[in-house]
Amino acid sequence: MSIRKSAFAVAIAIISFLIYALLALTVDNQITLDDEQAIQTLGVDDKCVNSIGPYEAEVQCLISIQTAVQAIGEKTYCPVWNKSDTNEPSEFLRRNHGCCVDRARFIEKAARYYGYETRHIALIQPKYSSSLTNLLPLNQSSHATSEILTVNGWLGVDSNYLFVLIGADNSPVTYRDAINNLEKFPKMAPQEFYQERTDVIYGLYSRHGNFYGMNFPGPEFVYSELKWNWQ
Repeated sequence: MSIRKSAFAVAIAIISFLIYALLALTVDNQITLDDEQAIQTLGVDDKCVNSIGPYEAEVQCLISIQTAVQAIGEKTYCPVWNKSDTNEPSEFLRRNHGCCVDRARFIEKAARYYGYETRHIALIQPKYSSSLTNLLPLNQSSHATSEILTVNGWLGVDSNYLFVLIGADNSPVTYRDAINNLEKFPKMAPQEFYQERTDVIYGLYSRHGNFYGMNFPGPEFVYSELKWNWQ
């Protein structure tokens, strides 16, 4: 094969991959009418309407969202749901059970509904001690959770446990900072999970492609959130 034909084949492969990634692996972060109806069932308007600033009011709003979402149904492990299901808030309410993925998604959509910026976090314990394995579904221990922007900075808001990451000086703390100073955050649960090496990946919503969108194989992202991995 000539160099020109080889280059053309490589270009076609790259273009095809980019089209596949953009169409098949992108998670839609819009708040739908179904989302709005689900959010209203949380009953947090009194804490969250017009809650942007001061910081104390923001924290109370986010804790009220977290508490209401965690009160929904039974906490379960995260299977790859039947493809007729979704991990959106309305489906979570219908099932009345869900895992960290469902709860993080609901918390984030509710926070954005009330005017907050959010970023989704995948916490993954690398297979074979290599971060290169994080994008592959190799049955690694993992957790989905959230950070939400307050007037004082990004605040870690857990999906399955009733803790938010607030420092001794009442300042908001990110998961990266908390994991690196674990002794200062004894309420992080389960402690045994965080005591292992844990990578923090922003914007990764699944490693297999079956939680959102079109159910094609491959890691699912919100591409606008990937920037936080390098900031």
